[in-house]
Amino acid sequence: MSIKNIFAIIISLAVISCTDKEAVNEHSGADSVILPRVSSYNYTSGNDETAETKEIGILHACLFENGVMTRVYADIDPLAGIKIDDSKGRLYMVANIEGNNSASFYNIGMTEEEWLSTTILHKGGVNLRYMSGVIDLSDMSHGVLQLYRGVARIDVKVSEEHNLSVPAIMFKNIAQQSYLNRRNTVESPVSTGYNDVTPVIDIPLTGNTYGVAYLCEQASENISAVLTINVDGETVEKEVALPSMLKRNCVYTINVFKESVQADVTLSVTDWENGGDFNLTPNERGLMVDIEGTSLPAYAEVDADRRGIVLSHYASDFILSVDCDDELEFVADPELPMTVERIGGAENVGKNLFRITKKLWGPGMERLERKLMFRRKGFNENYPDDYVNVVMSENPVRLEGLIHFGDSASFDFGRYIDGELAVLNVPDDKVVRLEFDENSPEWMKLEETADGTYRILGGWRPNDADADGRTQEGRIVISDVSGMHNEIYTVKRQNWGLPVVNINGTWWCKYNLRGNVKDFTDQILVSNDPARGGSIADYLAGCTDDEYLNILGDQYQAGNRDGLKLKNDGTGFLFDGYSTKTDNFGTLNPGYMAPDGYEIPDYDDYRFFTWGTDCNLSYFNPGAFNNGLGQRLNFSVVEREATFLGYDYGNVTFYDFEYGGEHLVLCGLGHQWSETGISKKMILFATYGNSGSTWMIEGYSKSEGRGNWFKFAASNAQKTRTIRCVKSPVEYIY
Repeated sequence: MSIKNIFAIIISLAVISCTDKEAVNEHSGADSVILPRVSSYNYTSGNDETAETKEIGILHACLFENGVMTRVYADIDPLAGIKIDDSKGRLYMVANIEGNNSASFYNIGMTEEEWLSTTILHKGGVNLRYMSGVIDLSDMSHGVLQLYRGVARIDVKVSEEHNLSVPAIMFKNIAQQSYLNRRNTVESPVSTGYNDVTPVIDIPLTGNTYGVAYLCEQASENISAVLTINVDGETVEKEVALPSMLKRNCVYTINVFKESVQADVTLSVTDWENGGDFNLTPNERGLMVDIEGTSLPAYAEVDADRRGIVLSHYASDFILSVDCDDELEFVADPELPMTVERIGGAENVGKNLFRITKKLWGPGMERLERKLMFRRKGFNENYPDDYVNVVMSENPVRLEGLIHFGDSASFDFGRYIDGELAVLNVPDDKVVRLEFDENSPEWMKLEETADGTYRILGGWRPNDADADGRTQEGRIVISDVSGMHNEIYTVKRQNWGLPVVNINGTWWCKYNLRGNVKDFTDQILVSNDPARGGSIADYLAGCTDDEYLNILGDQYQAGNRDGLKLKNDGTGFLFDGYSTKTDNFGTLNPGYMAPDGYEIPDYDDYRFFTWGTDCNLSYFNPGAFNNGLGQRLNFSVVEREATFLGYDYGNVTFYDFEYGGEHLVLCGLGHQWSETGISKKMILFATYGNSGSTWMIEGYSKSEGRGNWFKFAASNAQKTRTIRCVKSPVEYIY
């Protein structure tokens, strides 16, 4: 078909963060925390970012020292980050890899050169949300690791004139594989294939559409986009070449409009960060603030040249009047941390009035400077000087730690957490306090330090019947010394807890773990403790076999957080999911295989219940001994016969230790030592701190007469373990 007017299609490049920026120093010194942060888009023109492209899902990391991978961090909590010691080297993080586990990419001993040559597939539309980043630990300014998206985003902007719409787009010659990590130059792996990519468009595109396609980073010739365009009831097809290099973490915008005088399709590449080659020149001075027509909020001021305003950190809601003879339209900017709305009405004809609303700038938020860009009505482009500069002053209260308010006055951990949550540095003219609802426990504590800072501590309540996952809330209130100008910030967490008993200052969990070690709902809680208010030993002596089996919990292998359930297919007992490849409880972070706030016991924790490393408890019921510290303990060895899952399991034993009137009952299902072998009476306890040995009770029935040996002995990592946790040390108990 023929049409008189030809379309011009322009490709604009919006750089998200193609140039490296130094991470903000949120933590410093030894024993610091590395937190992942997603690199933000930076625009001078309207654009948007979908929530899913910012979300950090599955997160892993690996450490390279002297060019060799020495450590792998699996399943990192993005809110908690990674706690590091004085390690040197380079730490890499990778997030949101689809269809791959950590073993696919991470191999201890791999060289950094091999790591940087690792590739990732995008064929079939996978791995379009993955991110990666690196930080040099030798730079003591570390604290935040910037994650960069591994793909380029394609947006489409369609002019509103002539009923333009785009019902279909095809991208030609698109690479299906890229390097996992950013490299010094944009390259495509030699092994990559190239396919055409056709995104699904259910409704023809009009206006601004963000994230029409996500293409992997590549350097290749003949990359193009073929657009089907509807105009005035007719359809045309146009092909336009894309840049030979598509960079990860960048946004490319295809602008479609009708050009009545241009005979050919043209391509222009623009960096939206600096305006590229589109430099319109205004025929008058730049925009200025009309001071008389502006109603400034408290603690705000206008620049001496009237080109901008400076706002305090407080929330603002005011009217900005802009001095300009032309009617102005605000150019939307999704990265702008405020709202801007034009005020119309007959009484405001000839005026450029805009209502500005800014949220409270929370503690720890830095000074930020942005341009409010305006376009003169009837113009397709805006003049570079058509802006009013806005400075958002930093909050004078400094905040470091795990709490991050940003431009929101609320922070929800979304899980259980205790210990030091944050440190506030409050100026002399400010005061801080904590507030809680009536009848709500004061689960946070404010502690002033010798240097004048304030630590916010999350507390723990032993055997809290309300620790069932309900949300706890508290408020940090910052005000002037006079009590004016209150700033209220809400902090939330989930309240979870396990039944515990205090033995010689160590809070021991009363029961073995079962199910997923991180899932409190899988565990025996205070609210459903079958022996609550009574003796666990008495309960075990009299309960049914099914109830006994429930108390014994599951078996575990280091690195696998899901419990191995006892099974019997008629040929014998085994534990479902046993693997010959495991991590090691002795070297794995003690909190990794335990619920939040708890950890795997170490050598000294178990040593309290023995007088050596190879102690025969025999069959005493009751008995007594002095432990290695000279403390007197009473104990009982109690046997019973059991039928589990409908099959005879044989003789099982539990061990009741008493010190200072408090009881700890140890028990377990034995352990599995091979793919076909199970030892029913030898309980191996997960123990932190030694890679080759673990605490165990080697039991024999009374009829055998060989005793019950509580010992610290060699045992390989593949053998399953019973997990009995202890409470991680906590400063504040309420």
